[in-house]
Amino acid sequence: MIAAERVKDRVIAPTLYRAVELGVGITIDEGNFVLGFTGADMPMAGHLRSSQHLAIIEQCISEVVGQRLRLKIIEGTTLQDYLNIKTMQESRDNVQYNLSEQRQKERATAQSWEVVGEQITRAYAKLQQRQFAQTRGKFIMWAFSVINDAVNKMGYTEESDDVHKRALGRIFEKLATVVEVPSSMLGYEFLRLREDGTLPK
Repeated sequence: MIAAERVKDRVIAPTLYRAVELGVGITIDEGNFVLGFTGADMPMAGHLRSSQHLAIIEQCISEVVGQRLRLKIIEGTTLQDYLNIKTMQESRDNVQYNLSEQRQKERATAQSWEVVGEQITRAYAKLQQRQFAQTRGKFIMWAFSVINDAVNKMGYTEESDDVHKRALGRIFEKLATVVEVPSSMLGYEFLRLREDGTLPK
């Protein structure tokens, strides 16, 4: 390989020479020069990846081919080996992308519910005469209307995923803390009011 000879001319490293000779050029794909090694020879590939050699190797390959290329090392020495590895990597990338998308959606969902909880706690902090039960009672009804608007807006149902359920549960816990009423009782009353139509669905 012409590129290998250029590497030997520019670097004094017998072990690197041996590693270069063991590599099998497979293909050029997506800006990469794919170099394969057998499983037994893969440990030698580390000499090509080292920071002191990689830039020179990539420069030599790019000069010979006539375009800027990166070195991509795989275990395998045939085009089919590379295609198999590429397919597996694409599958892993798709899984990672989908997981990332799901996490972003879950964060956005949780943040939307958190806004509701903060709205309720801030309003209670400003509430006058909150030492009276009737004042807290009116506040609970107001908070229920705020929660109900959020439930309708977010499309919450009994079939909603756990992210929604946990977030709504936290809102009732926050409300329970400020009005000193068990969260389960608040949840029960909220659902009852939705069922009888007092809180519109």
